[in-house]
Amino acid sequence: MTATGPPYRVPRRLVALVALPFVVTTAVVAAVQAGMRDRLPAELAVHFGPGGAADRFETPGRFLVTMAAMLLLGGAAWTVMAARSGRGGGSGTGVVAAVGWGLAAFLGAIAVLVLHLNAGAARADGLSLPLWHLGVAFAVGLAGGLLGYALVRKTVPDWPPSQDVTAPERLDLPRQGRAGWARRTQSVPMLLGGFVMTAGALAPLVVSTMPWWAAIVLLGGLLLVLMAQADVVVDRRGLTVRLSGLPWPRLSVPLHRVATARARPVDPLGEFGGWGYRVMPKRSGLIYRSGEALVVRRTGDGREFAVTVDDAGTAAALLNTLAERRPETR
Repeated sequence: MTATGPPYRVPRRLVALVALPFVVTTAVVAAVQAGMRDRLPAELAVHFGPGGAADRFETPGRFLVTMAAMLLLGGAAWTVMAARSGRGGGSGTGVVAAVGWGLAAFLGAIAVLVLHLNAGAARADGLSLPLWHLGVAFAVGLAGGLLGYALVRKTVPDWPPSQDVTAPERLDLPRQGRAGWARRTQSVPMLLGGFVMTAGALAPLVVSTMPWWAAIVLLGGLLLVLMAQADVVVDRRGLTVRLSGLPWPRLSVPLHRVATARARPVDPLGEFGGWGYRVMPKRSGLIYRSGEALVVRRTGDGREFAVTVDDAGTAAALLNTLAERRPETR
């Protein structure tokens, strides 16, 4: 037997919302280029060296085909990713959609800025890329990500409503059956921050080969994305929390150390002093947001471990039931 929250199906509206920014951005880039076609040189400057000077050129037609392929193929892959991540429930699909919006906005801004830079130039070989163009692209990408997340949260029920924190503390399970519960939880700010860092590290590829500092920023951005979501599992071993993108570290409360489990809202600043993995004198936890969390009190020292996750009421009830039935208590 497996204890879970309400069944989840990926809404068609979510798939449409994930694909929408890539399609719209492609249309916008095509429209901007069409409006500028009489002002564009025969070849566009599309790549810039370390000093900002243009060092690679393409015809307007090839540039448009390249951007359209990048956006549409990337959008198709991102849509499939959102649909696959949605099969497990949780708010991960909304986050994937938000990052997709940010990525599409960033790429579209880069394309429009490149076209604007080339417009009116008789020859493209004398052009150089102002650094502020990249800053504008990052800002547009971040705004696109936030807009995408707001739209998904407002229009798509991409995760089932959380169980009431006053849900029963025990589950009626057959004695000889096996039970398990699993959910994915994540931090939207960490994911968006990781996206911004990754985009910032990849930006030098537009102007030059990747310098050492960009490699460090890229590694930091990817690490932030990997740490921004975790898989929470309750089964006969107890509570296990594993970062979704990393095999280590794993946070756990063995079943024999579970005194009680409950679902309650938590205040990250007031109770844990912030977000992320937090260690306090009487409590610790993986805190991604305010709101509903699974809170487990350990035997012996009475310390609490908390993880913010949807459907925490079911997890707490199952964990209490399994702990009550463990062999040591029979």
